[in-house]
Amino acid sequence: MLPGTTFVGLLRSPWIIVLLLTAAILVVVAIERFSNLRKIRFDEAKVLREIERKLESKDIESAIRVCENDNSPLTRVLRGGLQVASLSRDDIYDALEKTQMRERGIMETRIGVLSTIAFIAPLLGLLGTVVGIIQAFSGMASAGGTDPTAMMSGVAVALLTTALGIIIAVPSAILFSIFSGRVDSIMQRIEIASKELMVMLSKMGKK
Repeated sequence: MLPGTTFVGLLRSPWIIVLLLTAAILVVVAIERFSNLRKIRFDEAKVLREIERKLESKDIESAIRVCENDNSPLTRVLRGGLQVASLSRDDIYDALEKTQMRERGIMETRIGVLSTIAFIAPLLGLLGTVVGIIQAFSGMASAGGTDPTAMMSGVAVALLTTALGIIIAVPSAILFSIFSGRVDSIMQRIEIASKELMVMLSKMGKK
């Protein structure tokens, strides 16, 4: 706590309140995204082996059921391709691409919030500091410059907003990078599995 200030006094600053609310949003989004991304587990090698066995006997319906019995981003994408297996190769590719885009969108839900927080938190802190310093000097001028201690306390509180903004921005940027990397890794595995499915379907005579 800064000298000459109290917690209640800090909360009187609207900039501190805004930054604390921003921090709360950061925590909620981080917990929600961590929980959801951590649940995504799949064994693409096992799923592809099962699908390949079904396709060897040209049993596409059974291959679709394999995907339905193992609900994951991977199997939802592969199911999208299998459901149009009777169409042309381009149509199958388009179906796989569309389901990949949809799954990526689901996994990236609210991750962009972290990037936004990382960008605006330091700006909010800096703006709060500028406004706070202006108010501190204005208050001192109104008092005839007789209480420099009060002004310095006001400046200290104002500078706190910049520090708080940076403190919020750093973990936001780190978490955004971690979650984005996790999504990219999952999607890379899905894209490779989709290409392997295309090879399997080609062996069935798809052109």
